[in-house]
Amino acid sequence: MDLVAQVLEHLKNIQQYLNNFPECNQFAQFERLIIQSFSGILHLPFYTFDNDDQNVRYRVTWQGSDDGQQPSKAPKNSPDAIARCYDFYLIIEATKSVGANQWAKEFAPSFRHCDDFVEANNIQPEQIYIILVTPKLYNDTYRSLHNYPNREYKFVPMETIDVENILATSVLAFTAKHLEIRKLLNEIPDLFRTTSTLDEFRREMNKTVMDWQKDTLRIEKTAFIGIKSYEAMRNIKRTHIGTSEILPKLQEDPIVEKYLGLIAEKIEPDIIEESLVQQGLAYKLQKTFEGEKLLGPVPFIDFKNKWLRLIESVEGMGSGQGS
Repeated sequence: MDLVAQVLEHLKNIQQYLNNFPECNQFAQFERLIIQSFSGILHLPFYTFDNDDQNVRYRVTWQGSDDGQQPSKAPKNSPDAIARCYDFYLIIEATKSVGANQWAKEFAPSFRHCDDFVEANNIQPEQIYIILVTPKLYNDTYRSLHNYPNREYKFVPMETIDVENILATSVLAFTAKHLEIRKLLNEIPDLFRTTSTLDEFRREMNKTVMDWQKDTLRIEKTAFIGIKSYEAMRNIKRTHIGTSEILPKLQEDPIVEKYLGLIAEKIEPDIIEESLVQQGLAYKLQKTFEGEKLLGPVPFIDFKNKWLRLIESVEGMGSGQGS
């Protein structure tokens, strides 16, 4: 099981996971798990305060420390984490606290952290999203954000179940762009203007995340089906493969079943052919006497170099050279 899959599994059973550690250490473990989740959501490398690499432009950095035995929380004078995304930033504050001091002690300081980050990096406030994560939002946190008069910064509160659903979507739609993530982050702050209670906010938040999940999975379906079909073709190990041979392999794949179940769609032979050809993973061959469509898998090196040439071409636009 890879790291992102482990993180997702821990999120699904978060209290059980935290119970593996002494109570005094659970807050730091919660912080780290949430920040690792955003590393997975954004498909960016995860760093800690100890090993942060400023040469890596796009990354997620937890400000806590981890010596491999007992991690320590991020210091109070800094955000818990900073995610440097493509054309925007996340200031992430994560707390296991669910009590009355949740807003005043844990989340309110994010104003200052954000001001400091904007000033230090000479960026615009609209490029920043303040992500507030907790197992359960407290009423005072909702009221503070609902009544928040200054909309300079976008506050995006989430409960762990929301982070779990977003990460699960990103794992399935692994070709999704950061623009899709940003679309969701732009929608959530608007819920404070359309709700009047925390319970109402939770319902609308769940609907917003689920709608975004379906939209994102539908957008990335062709890439997903194409890659899964290519995987099936390589396992068949022939140069002439019918869609009827690929179809049952996809139908037996639990990941494909989950993906299509979330968008309430079925896999059809035409979708297999369309996805493979559009993604440049296969080419059409003549039909069999029975009329079945045959496809040939594109060699991996041919597929790879095609996309490298495409990237080089895009990088060279405007300036006439790569940048």
